Amino acid sequence: MKNLKKFIFMAIIIAITIIVVIYLNPNKNNNDKLTQKDFKTIDISSGEQVYTYDSYIYIYGKAGIKIMKDQNIILEDNFSLENPYVVTSYDKIAICDNNGKVVRIYSNSGHMYTINTVNNILGFTINKNGFLSIILKNDNNYQIDIYNKDGDNIYSIKDISYDQGVPVGISISQDNKVLAVSYIQTTSATVDSNIVFYSIQDNKLFGGFIKQEQVAGIIKFVDNSNLVCVSDKEIFIIKSNSAQNSEQSKEIYKKPLNNVLNDVKFLDGIGYLVCYGQSILNSEEAMEENTLVFYNQSGGEIGKYYKKGQSITNITANKYGAIVEEGRLFTAINTSGKKIWEYQATQDIKDVIFYENSNKAIIVTNTQIKIVKIDKKLVDKQIDENNTEQNSETSTEQITNNDENNETEQNSETTSINNETTTNEPKTENDEDTTTTNEEQDITGT
Repeated sequence: MKNLKKFIFMAIIIAITIIVVIYLNPNKNNNDKLTQKDFKTIDISSGEQVYTYDSYIYIYGKAGIKIMKDQNIILEDNFSLENPYVVTSYDKIAICDNNGKVVRIYSNSGHMYTINTVNNILGFTINKNGFLSIILKNDNNYQIDIYNKDGDNIYSIKDISYDQGVPVGISISQDNKVLAVSYIQTTSATVDSNIVFYSIQDNKLFGGFIKQEQVAGIIKFVDNSNLVCVSDKEIFIIKSNSAQNSEQSKEIYKKPLNNVLNDVKFLDGIGYLVCYGQSILNSEEAMEENTLVFYNQSGGEIGKYYKKGQSITNITANKYGAIVEEGRLFTAINTSGKKIWEYQATQDIKDVIFYENSNKAIIVTNTQIKIVKIDKKLVDKQIDENNTEQNSETSTEQITNNDENNETEQNSETTSINNETTTNEPKTENDEDTTTTNEEQDITGT
C-alpha cells in the first residue's frame, strides 16, 4: 500500500511538472509557432521598389511594372527607364522617367493609359480617379496639362511666363473639379508663393491665395476642397470653393513651424502625417525631435507618437498608420499614435509596409518580398523559409530591449525630382507628387 501511495504521489508530481513545462515552454505550444502558412515570399529583382494598396502589390523599376494580388499576376508591363519616378494615390500609380516625355498610369485593374509629350515633363500628379496633371518646360515658358481617366487632354494652361511665376506644386481635387497650382514669384527683395485655383469644368481661374516670403513647394488636395500646403515656414490648409461661390478660397488652418520637418506623408482618406525634426531657434513651442503627429483632412490632430531617444531614419505610411525605422528596428504605429508591433531585422531591409491591415506587413529586401502576419514582435529568423518552426517567444528574446516606459503614446506633394539625389534606384513618393527643375531650385533655395 505504501508503494502504491508513493507511486501515485510521484505520478501527480510528474504530471504537474509536465503541465508547467508545457505552459512555460512555448516550444511545445503550436499556437505560438510561425508556420509556412503565416507568410509568403515573392522574388524581385535588385533595384525594384514596392507600393501596396489593400491586397494589391505594385512592383516597379527600370524594366517595367508588375501588379499582383494574392500572388497572382494581374498585369506585367515591360519598358525601359533610366531613372524611374513614381507618384501614387489610392490604387492609382503613375510612372515616368526623370525629365522624360512618357507617363504611364495604372490601377489595380491594370493599365489605364499612356501620355506622350513633346517637351520634357518636370512634374506630374494623379488623384484617386486617375486624373493626371503634368508640368512641362518649353523653351521660354511653362505649360500645365490635365488628362482624365481615359487619357483625354481636358484642360491646358499655356505660355506660363517667369513673370507669372514658376509652377512648383500641383494637385487635382478628388472630385476632378479643381486644379491647384503653387507658383513661386520672385522680386528684388522677396520670394512669395501664390496658390492659384482653376475650375477644370469652367476652364478658368477662380481664386488665389498669396503667402509672402514663403516657399510652398508641397500642395495636395486631401478631399474635394481642402488643400494642404507645406512651406518652409508653416503648414496651412486652404479651402477652395466653386467659381460661383462668393468666398472662393479661404485659409482654414495654419500651423507655424517650430521644428524642421523631417518628413511629410499623405494618408489616403485620412489626412497627413508629419515627423518633426530639430527645433528651430530653440523655440519653447517646439516638439521633441522625432515626434510623429497624425492630422485629419482639416488639420486636426488625431494621434501622436514619441519615444525618448529614438532616432528615426525612414518612414513608410498609408491609411493604416506608419512604420518607422530606427536602424534595423521597425515599429508600427496606428493613426491614433498607438504602437502595434515591432519587427527586428538582422539584415539590411529596403522597406517594411503595411499590407491589407495593420497586423500584416510586406518586408522588402533586395531580392525578395515577404508577406508576414505580425502580432506583437517578430524577428528575421521567424520568417526564414528553412526555419519556419522557429518559436516566436524564444526569438523575441533577440529583439533589442526597448524600455517601453520611455515611450509616450497619446491618442490623439509635391516633391522635386531633382531635389532627390540621382541613384540607380527608382524614386517613390506617397500620394500626389510633382517636381521642379534645377533652375527652380536656384530660385526657391529648396
